[in-house]
Amino acid sequence: MQEEIVDKSVELGVRIAGLTAKQILKGLEAIISGLEKKQAETPDDAKEPKEEKEPKVKHGKQTLKELQKQNDGLSSIELKDPNLRQLYSAMKKDNIDFSAVKDGKGKYTLFFKGKDAEVMTHAFKQYTHKVVMQNATKPIKIDLSKAKEAAKALDAKRDKVKNRSKGAIDI
Repeated sequence: MQEEIVDKSVELGVRIAGLTAKQILKGLEAIISGLEKKQAETPDDAKEPKEEKEPKVKHGKQTLKELQKQNDGLSSIELKDPNLRQLYSAMKKDNIDFSAVKDGKGKYTLFFKGKDAEVMTHAFKQYTHKVVMQNATKPIKIDLSKAKEAAKALDAKRDKVKNRSKGAIDI
């Protein structure tokens, strides 16, 4: 009885192997015929090697990791309480790749490519000039303190009346 089971299992294995071999041959023939059709459709002149696309290089404001991936060497400047919008616009005008990293309350480190050092100094001069001119033309804090002192002086001169009538008629 055991011999019959062994014989049947061997026979089944042989049948399956024959079927899978036939299926593999059919699949290979289909692939070869498809490649031949494709080759017949495209002329030899049209076969050109595909150009490899270079990874897109980001410009302007970016993260520190993106800036380091460009392998151009980094330089840095420490800033205290910068006006970031004006700084970003000055950098953008001069096409500088940079990254601003916050170090603490009001402290930033500005990283930029080493090869952009000359352009960076020019952009930073423009930024500082704008900030100085803005602070010089708008002395709001000084005017506000003068107004507070004037208000206190007027308030001190005024007589205080404790018992005022509020529209009631006294008889």
